[in-house]
Amino acid sequence: MPAFAYQVRNKQGKKLKGVMEADSEKGIADHLTENGYLITKITLVQKVNFLRDQLSFSGRIPADDMTMFYFQLANMVEVGIPVVKALGTASDQLQNRSLQKIIQDLASRITGGESLSEAMAHHDRIFPFLYRSMIRVGETSGSLAEILRHVAELNEASDELRHQVRSALAYPIVLIFASIAVIIFMMVWIVPSFTVIFEKAGVPLPLPTRMVYSVSMFVKHQPYLLLGITAVLVIGSRFLIRIPRVKYRWDSFLLSIPSFGLLLRRVEVARWSRNMTLMISSGLPISQTLEIATGLTENLVFQEALQATYVHVQGGGKLADILQRSQVFPADVVQMVSTGESSGTLDKMLLKIAQFYDQLISRTIKKLTGMIEPVFILLMGFIVGIIMLSILLPIFDMLKIFSPS
Repeated sequence: MPAFAYQVRNKQGKKLKGVMEADSEKGIADHLTENGYLITKITLVQKVNFLRDQLSFSGRIPADDMTMFYFQLANMVEVGIPVVKALGTASDQLQNRSLQKIIQDLASRITGGESLSEAMAHHDRIFPFLYRSMIRVGETSGSLAEILRHVAELNEASDELRHQVRSALAYPIVLIFASIAVIIFMMVWIVPSFTVIFEKAGVPLPLPTRMVYSVSMFVKHQPYLLLGITAVLVIGSRFLIRIPRVKYRWDSFLLSIPSFGLLLRRVEVARWSRNMTLMISSGLPISQTLEIATGLTENLVFQEALQATYVHVQGGGKLADILQRSQVFPADVVQMVSTGESSGTLDKMLLKIAQFYDQLISRTIKKLTGMIEPVFILLMGFIVGIIMLSILLPIFDMLKIFSPS
């Protein structure tokens, strides 16, 4: 019998974790719900097996392929094609062999008596808990096609958001590496060559030249030590970030950076509002949507604020009130959420927030990339200028020595 790891909250809002054996994910979900727990996450526990991990079909699948699969499945289910047959048709039209194997496995499990959401639980790396929860509601309510379309839209929007953020970070990263490459080239080849000439000519080296030359010799003759120090710093920082207290401060620092922090904040707001919209539209209770949304962000500042919203709403409070108290969500978001709660159109209002913040993200990215270029050019010019100064100063001294008086 398979084992499932679960995360739930009790009636007092306390988070609990555990592992339980059950025939299927639905079985453990029903058991936990009957006992009054609010389910936030269920994951199939799999034994570690290196060979199986290498051969299994649970690798990463491109987001575009997953979006196309959800849309295809939604269209076929909508016109009355049985899920098993629809999965077979979708599998035949895919070029991604890994995804084909996964879909074939889904069809096989459904033929064996499992539901679509239960079959997806065996591939929880590919089908997140949020998607499975929405699909489970669609299976229960008879609106599977509509839910699948919502899942497809959510997957597409999430991928677009990731693409925008990566595009914003790609340019400065390339610029950084290009700058480092130019600086290393000058330090390893240019500076030592000129320094040898100066020493043979008997020209005393000024302080800036001696400092740059010392750094140059270290980079040239101790590359492995330099790489080792860099690796220790990178690995050490990654371990430090895993400490909740350190990560919370790091996340707070990132949010406080001008322009870049604004971009991160808008990305979190857009992602949260879109996820909330589709979960509410799919029929999930507001308390469960708040709990699931908490686990969909890796930023601990936002995570803390969203955990507070769950407890507050469970106690009968309004969502807008706790969002305002958190001082994490912008004032316009709080006002629109308050209007949505008052008018009973919270899902529509959250969708407007998501669409509006998508536009803001695009504008922020353009502004940010426009600011990054001159800053890096100035920084690069400053470093290269120091290196060139260390070369030019001895040249001037050499000209004084050899020039006729």
